[in-house]
Amino acid sequence: MKIVSVQDKCDAAFRQWADTLINNTQFTRNYWTIEGKGVNFSNYGHGEPGEITREVMLGVDPSTGNSTVKIVKPNAEKLDKGPVTVLAEDEQGRHYLLREGRLQKNNISNFVKDNFSELSGLSEVPLIVDGEISKRHWYIVANLASTPNEIVAQTAAFSIACARARNLAGGGKHSDDIDKEEESRPTYGMDEKGRLTKRTTPGGNIQVHELQGYVYSALKNIIGEELRKPKNNGYCVDGFISRANLLIEIKTGTAAHCIYEGIGQLLLYPSLIGIKGTPDRALIVPDDRPLRPIMAAALDAANIAIFTYSIEGSVEAPHIIFSDAFINRCRAGIIGA
Repeated sequence: MKIVSVQDKCDAAFRQWADTLINNTQFTRNYWTIEGKGVNFSNYGHGEPGEITREVMLGVDPSTGNSTVKIVKPNAEKLDKGPVTVLAEDEQGRHYLLREGRLQKNNISNFVKDNFSELSGLSEVPLIVDGEISKRHWYIVANLASTPNEIVAQTAAFSIACARARNLAGGGKHSDDIDKEEESRPTYGMDEKGRLTKRTTPGGNIQVHELQGYVYSALKNIIGEELRKPKNNGYCVDGFISRANLLIEIKTGTAAHCIYEGIGQLLLYPSLIGIKGTPDRALIVPDDRPLRPIMAAALDAANIAIFTYSIEGSVEAPHIIFSDAFINRCRAGIIGA
């Protein structure tokens, strides 16, 4: 694979990649989410909200203010001596966005370089520069000859691999009270209908918004009777779509305990309830707080898809909006969908 040394080609390739991400992911506030993978990315202030100009930070970590890995527009003039991102071309003329296997020390982890391949599980790609193999170590972010969905999936996989490398490298610093607010939020796994209830506390009565039921009702309105809640032995799932072979758990937060609970339910419910076969598993969470990159990587390793929903309207009458990616997955296999 040879490096591309023409700036116009580098600019066009980076623009293609960036636009593919923008057009095939979910934008919320100041970041995008790759649905199904839980990978978030931002422009880190380079350009207006919703715009990518020359830099992308993959794997936004809300607990540290850092991201997993940075992808920048290649500088053709500097060849492999410049930025950590380059454009390469194979013998068939296909273009690839490559990133050096080097992760700067930040609040997530220590510096990663010499053992990047071992920690990330990725294979190095030899890069030819002026007839010789580059002394720097390069890895594929995306094959730009692929379909848009494949480019997004490849980019997510690269981000997840980098998150895995950072986790294994260790270091960084994390606050003990990162998720205090989320950890204190109650969750209600069995709500059938959304409602407001009053609870008595030492300081008086408070209203508790039982959001889970609103989310289920909104999804039921879209999917219809195909969405069911199988129950048996005293257990009940949040949602199951037989023809889509999809088991769904709804969570109202992204704090660690919410995710742990959801994973346990998704793994155990098929046996506890008696769902035949091996259903695909999906966890849906609100988009108001991104998952930490290492949690997205862990969910990917467990073969659990992660999707988001947004909440609009008032507390008394919330309007739930699902991503197109999630609805399309729910409708897979349903006749007439």
